[in-house]
Amino acid sequence: MGLSASQARLLSITARLSDNELRSQTITTAKMALASKTSEASSAYLDALSQTELMFSTYDEDGNKTLQKLTGTSLTQYGILKNQYGIINTDGQIMVSETDATNYLESATMGEFLEKYGVANVEDQDKENPEYVDKATSIWGSDWKNWVNGGTGTPGGLIAKEPQQKDFNKIEEVPSTNNEIYDAVTNSGGCLGFTIDGNPGHQNCYMHVLSDLIGPGEHKTSDGHTFTIYNGNCQEHGTSWCWNTAKHQDQADWDSIHKMIQDANCSGDVIDGGTENVDVTYGSQNATVTVGGPPSDPNMSIYQRAVDLLWEVHGEYKIGDSYGGQASEESLQKFFYFIEHDLKQMGTEMKTVPDVEAWEKAHKEWEEQVAKEIEEFNKIDPIITEQVIVYTDKDQGQWYVNLWHRMNGPSDDKVELDGIENGAHPEHENGEDEPLDDDAKTPETGLTANGKILWTVLEDGLMNSQEWLKYALENGYVTLERVNYTEPTEDGSGLENATWTSIIYTNAADITEQENEAAITRAEVEYQQTVRDIEAKDKQYDNILKRLDTEHSALQTEYDSIKGVISKNIERTLKMYS
Repeated sequence: MGLSASQARLLSITARLSDNELRSQTITTAKMALASKTSEASSAYLDALSQTELMFSTYDEDGNKTLQKLTGTSLTQYGILKNQYGIINTDGQIMVSETDATNYLESATMGEFLEKYGVANVEDQDKENPEYVDKATSIWGSDWKNWVNGGTGTPGGLIAKEPQQKDFNKIEEVPSTNNEIYDAVTNSGGCLGFTIDGNPGHQNCYMHVLSDLIGPGEHKTSDGHTFTIYNGNCQEHGTSWCWNTAKHQDQADWDSIHKMIQDANCSGDVIDGGTENVDVTYGSQNATVTVGGPPSDPNMSIYQRAVDLLWEVHGEYKIGDSYGGQASEESLQKFFYFIEHDLKQMGTEMKTVPDVEAWEKAHKEWEEQVAKEIEEFNKIDPIITEQVIVYTDKDQGQWYVNLWHRMNGPSDDKVELDGIENGAHPEHENGEDEPLDDDAKTPETGLTANGKILWTVLEDGLMNSQEWLKYALENGYVTLERVNYTEPTEDGSGLENATWTSIIYTNAADITEQENEAAITRAEVEYQQTVRDIEAKDKQYDNILKRLDTEHSALQTEYDSIKGVISKNIERTLKMYS
């Protein structure tokens, strides 16, 4: 082989060796990529093994438990023996299906809403007018039908309140027939008897009566004067004037009397014209005395009146006169006023007296009121026609009653919202938005706490997505409310014996979490297929590398041989020219 041919072959072999090395490097890199894919497939499979899904358990008519994937549909659609849930967003709105939203918007009343689900019908029914019954009951009582039909019955209501004469008796305070003090002073003779016996020198003996009443000791008048009453003769006590207790009525219990007059007040009785004549019998003496003077203060005790009166007249007592001298007419009138009014009326008793005038006035007012009430009653229609809801499926109907009030508020009529299109509204014959039944409450705002309407639509795609609901629940984008029938009804909800109550989904007994068998199976199949593909590709790469290695060895041998031939040719040529 010539030199030029050998050199050309050597260059060709060198190029092929370089190409083989490049291909080997590329395949080696591809094998490393296969290792990464193996790791990725393994991670995906492990992730699937830890993946879970939420399940919802329900019961059929026979009580058999069934499990289904937790979606908005499975959670909120009616089912027998199934808890009712609502999906609530962060604005406090219940998220309903497109069907429920359409039915609500097209319904002016709860009855129409229930009709769309085939669970109830709205019918016109005649019934007793509650206003008529209430008015009749208020007039005649529970037995009102007998009275309305021209008969009589057990009185009740306003009729039973007819004023009775006995209820208008008045109680008057009159002098008692048993007055111990008055009797003690007047029934015996003594000083009081001397006062009226006609002897001018005896008249001042009445001062001994006052002394007996207040008793011995120091006394003080209401305007601050003090004096002393002694037992025995005044001169024995070194005073120019005084009164001693005569006690001509020895049979009286004076200690008891002294205590009683401390506790009893004057009568305060007023004498018209200033004076009056009174026939009296004091002991064995009979006389007609003149009673007069200003009336006593009813807030003053008998004791204090006696003290003040004794001080007022004491200047008329004449020391040295065997009976004290002649009393003035005015002083005697005041004294007898004290005896015949203050003492006599100190003992009083209560007496019942019919108040005919008051009864007649009250009875007339009652008759006028009865006539007025009956006149108003006769203007009320006894029968009214009312729309009522007649259920064809009470249990399923209650489900949609609950949903209506959660979407609308307490009213059975569609709530009207300013600036918000809320669908159909009721049109009543009387032009007023009256509820379907008497128990419906006054409509409230129909808005959440932050001013949003009570509901919003959850499109069917998300309503049927298990993945979306699980993600939304786990990340707090939505919460759940459940209808509870055992708790007291929330005031103003429009519901009876039912309340929408917030509940954490993990605390709901009918919502469970389990392994996602479908995801695990799918991941396992994908992993196994990926591993098989990787193994086949790796084997293919190994075969290619093996062929390249064989080719590389052959080329290297040929390369070394040609390189040796070229070296020998060069050596021979150099020897020829040397």
